[in-house]
Amino acid sequence: MRPDLQCAIVLTICMALIPCLAFTGVKARDNNTEMTVGVYITAEDRVEEYSLEDYTAGAVLAQMPADFSDEALKAQAVLARTYIYRRAITEEDSPTKSLHGALISDDEHTYQSFFTPEEVRELYGEDYEKARSRVLKAVRDAPWILTYNGEPITPAYHSASSGITESALCAWGQDIPYLQPAESRSDTELKGIESRTSIPFEDMRSISHDSFGITLTGTPDNWLTTEQNERDYVTSVTMCGTKVNVQEFINTLGISSPCFTYEIKGEAFVFTARGYGHMVGMSLYGANSMAENGSSCKEILDHYFKDCTLQEK
Repeated sequence: MRPDLQCAIVLTICMALIPCLAFTGVKARDNNTEMTVGVYITAEDRVEEYSLEDYTAGAVLAQMPADFSDEALKAQAVLARTYIYRRAITEEDSPTKSLHGALISDDEHTYQSFFTPEEVRELYGEDYEKARSRVLKAVRDAPWILTYNGEPITPAYHSASSGITESALCAWGQDIPYLQPAESRSDTELKGIESRTSIPFEDMRSISHDSFGITLTGTPDNWLTTEQNERDYVTSVTMCGTKVNVQEFINTLGISSPCFTYEIKGEAFVFTARGYGHMVGMSLYGANSMAENGSSCKEILDHYFKDCTLQEK
């Protein structure tokens, strides 16, 4: 595994998945139905159809570096396929008018990220064939979705944890049985796992007012208070007496994860964060480390998703 955090492409995706991964009851999809995936191309106002295999490969290529270990790629392929099965069931029950019959759009802030073949070629250049071949093999070698009590799960993932993942209850306020904290210690060994973000006082005033409708008064040392759990995950942010959603706070300020501390240095707030993403579900770098140390796709998924079952599709 490369020692640095190369997969910046997953960061926006990991954060953006939060609103669209609701834990709702879903019906089983007919195994005999040959599935295709429609992607609504917003700028061109059209729907592009892909086979399930091609779609899953394009999703994995957008979410995980193609040079990750085979078993990690397989685990991500399972999650990408699981996600689109959930979307298919949701659209069958309650179609989204703006999708024009598609299952997702190319708006990666709302739906799982997906790369077209052209986008993959642009990203990988002369390594395109090698990258696509590796991922396509992983997709074919792991023809499953992940289920809990017979239903496709919420396939949450993030780039890298702080050393332990977080529960959905703590992160999103939803107690999802299979999304519980899991050790991911190898993440702490990554170069760049700790990041710093500096926000000058004047910028903090502007952000607070424009993004949260809060006017910061008094001295800066009284502007911000936070609370953390035993895993150093920030569970509460208060700005001048007003609570702010933790995920909205870190997204707005450009802080890499909810595992952060802060201090005042000179005329600025300096935030120090560990990990990348919302910390729920599978750590991509943790999965790759497990694979490099001999874990199978199933063992990786069992580690990050409690009491779930692989179901062939």
